[in-house]
Amino acid sequence: MPQKRFIECPFCSGLVEPRPGRLKCPECHAGFVYDEELQNIFVDTKDVRLPIHGTVCTRCGMVQSEKVRRCGHCGGELVSTKQ
Repeated sequence: MPQKRFIECPFCSGLVEPRPGRLKCPECHAGFVYDEELQNIFVDTKDVRLPIHGTVCTRCGMVQSEKVRRCGHCGGELVSTKQ
C-alpha cells in the first residue's frame, strides 16, 4: 500500500492530507486553500489565524517565505506574522 503524503498546516504545523481546494486542519481546525499545483497556500485575509509560518499578502492572502519582499502571486504588500 502506498504511503500517504502530508503537508504542514500553516497555522499549527499539524499534518493535513494535500489536495487542491479548501482544506481544514484536523489539529487546529483552521481553514485554508491550496492551489492546483499544491505549491501555494492562501488564507482568508479577513480571518487570519496566527501563528502562520511566513508572511501573508494583504491583497490575495498567499502565505510566503519571510525573505520575500512582494507577493509572488499578485505583487501585493506582505505582512509579517511574527509577534
